[in-house]
Amino acid sequence: MKRSRRRPQPQQPSQNLDSFLDVLTNTVGVMIFVCLFASLTAAVSPALVRTPIARETRKQTYFFECRENRAIPLEEDKASEAIQAFFRRINTSPFVSPQQLQQQFNAFSYATRYYDVRLSLVTLGGQPIIQTLFQPRDPFAGETPATLDAPTSTFQQTLTRLSPSRHSLIFFVRPDGFDCFRAARTIAWQNGFDVGWEPMAADRAIIFVSGGGRRVTVQ
Repeated sequence: MKRSRRRPQPQQPSQNLDSFLDVLTNTVGVMIFVCLFASLTAAVSPALVRTPIARETRKQTYFFECRENRAIPLEEDKASEAIQAFFRRINTSPFVSPQQLQQQFNAFSYATRYYDVRLSLVTLGGQPIIQTLFQPRDPFAGETPATLDAPTSTFQQTLTRLSPSRHSLIFFVRPDGFDCFRAARTIAWQNGFDVGWEPMAADRAIIFVSGGGRRVTVQ
């Protein structure tokens, strides 16, 4: 007769793991909650854009104005040549009265492609100050961000004429010109130029004064 074999009894676990499973489940749940919270926070948080530190420059400065979402070169270098020629021919003898000298300055007029340039002589703290005013000839002149990078654009031709080792670019930026300024700055940086800028109110005139002023800084 065959002997009957005993079936092995299932082994019971030596210890209860319910507490460990509870801890593991809670930990995973907390990690999921943290991930969801981080994702939601990142979605609504503003992006931080690092701004390069401003520094002084001794390079020659070339000026642009950004308004109406357009970039316009002042061509201040050409105006300076005309002003220097004006200084060489005006009458500055001791017998000329202040009124006559003022009339000579008021009679000066020069036009770049985009600006009318005028001179005036004022007294500040007992010292004569020469003011150079750049008045736009056409409020809608200049180039938009979409056309700045074109090889035939005035902006690109200006950069080609200048040298990054000798020139830095300074932008006067109106409230409606920031998009154009950022596009122009990117192109200038790609071409190796230092760039500086100054925010200007919509109705503030562009006036250069003799005797120095705030130092030019670039980024």
